[in-house]
Amino acid sequence: MKRVPPGGERIARVIGDALGEFHQQVGDIMLLARVIALIESGKLVADGDPWDMHSSRIKLAD
Repeated sequence: MKRVPPGGERIARVIGDALGEFHQQVGDIMLLARVIALIESGKLVADGDPWDMHSSRIKLAD
C-alpha cells in the first residue's frame, strides 16, 4: 500500500515498483492477487477490472 501514490496509479506501475523492492523474489501475479485482496477488503479502490493491471488504476480508499 505504501507504493500507491495519493492520486492513484496504474496497477502495473505499482506492482513494478514493488517488484524492485522485493528484488523479484515474488512474482507479479502474486502481487496482483494481493492488490485484489486489498481492493476486496476496502483498503484500495480500483477503476475498471483490476485483473487488467495494465489499464486499471488503484488508489487508497478514503
